[in-house]
This record gives sequence, structure tokens and C-alpha cells, in this order.
Amino acid sequence: PSPSRTKSKMAASTILAAIAEDMGKFYDLSDGGLENITLLFSDIAQAPVPLPTVLELLGITEDEARAAGPGLKATKPMLEAAITKSIEEDDTPDQYVKVFKQHILRLSNANKVMSEVGESLKALHASVDGDLGKIEAFFCDLAPEPHTGKPMPPGMINALIRVGPDATTCPVEAFLDCMCRNLDPNDTSEHLIPNIKKHTA
Repeated sequence: PSPSRTKSKMAASTILAAIAEDMGKFYDLSDGGLENITLLFSDIAQAPVPLPTVLELLGITEDEARAAGPGLKATKPMLEAAITKSIEEDDTPDQYVKVFKQHILRLSNANKVMSEVGESLKALHASVDGDLGKIEAFFCDLAPEPHTGKPMPPGMINALIRVGPDATTCPVEAFLDCMCRNLDPNDTSEHLIPNIKKHTA
């Protein structure tokens, strides 16, 4: 093996030892979801990593991904193998630890907030029959200053919720998933509840 390959392997073993516990926490919180794993790799690379690259790192073929559909999940050994492959010889444990801690914080807060407001969000969705215009108004009120309450550009709500460009309503699962994806570590249910009440018809 080349000297640089040996250095990469040494870096990988040091980094994997440093992040073992955090990788376990991240995996449990993300449930092996491809979206969260893709965001993780993009932060590690400090640039957007396309889904086909992530699938390749995980050892999932495009046919397997197509067959599994939106519910596609990676196993914990797949994640560990993918991280190992992505480590370069001059990478440091700190780089990886920092990214994992950020993602654990975001996911644990999102899970906590969604457990507190999930039922209220379902009630909001039901009360407006999943109308995207009314859901957009709710999201606009959650936007930080100076964007609070201002309408989104045309088509943006469809892209955010991940429904077709011609859709005028969305399923409740898509609405809840969108909320969960977009919660920041500093978002709280106390901040969300007044807006949920305001927009529940």
C-alpha cells in the first residue's frame, strides 16, 4: 500500500474512535434517513454532496434506491463504512466531532419540538384541509425578521413541502416532515404554539 493510503487508514481509525459514540447517537436520531445523512456529508465536505455520491459511499445501488422509494434507509454499518471511505489523510477528529455534534443538536431538538407540537400541527393541517396557500401563510409568520409575514416567491412552498409544482394541497406527512426538516437548534415549541393557534382555522 502507498504511504498516503496508510496515512488515510491511520486518520480513519483515529477519527472513527473519536466519533464512535456520536455516530451512534446521530444514527439513532436520524433513523438512517438518507436526507439527514446527505446533509451530514455535505457539512463534512463543506460543499453540497449529491445524493448519488452518498448512495455510492453507502454501497446502495440506484436500483435498490428506486425499489425502496422515499422510505430508503441506511444501516449503521453502511454509515460507518461511508464515513471511513470519505476520510482523507489530513482530516482531523475535531472536524468530524464538530459536524456530528451540530447534527445531533439539530435532530434532538427537532424530535423534541415535534413530539410537543406534532398533534397541534396535525390539527392545523386538518383545519385548512392541507391548503398550501394557508400553510404558506403559517410558514411566512415563522420566518425570521425582516422576512416575517412576507409572501414566499411563487412555487417555493411546493418545493419546501416537496409536492408537485401544480399541487394546491399537501398530505399531512409532507407538512410534518417539512416542519421537522426546517427546525433549527434554537427553535422551541413556545415560539411555535402561538403561530400554530393563529393559523388553525
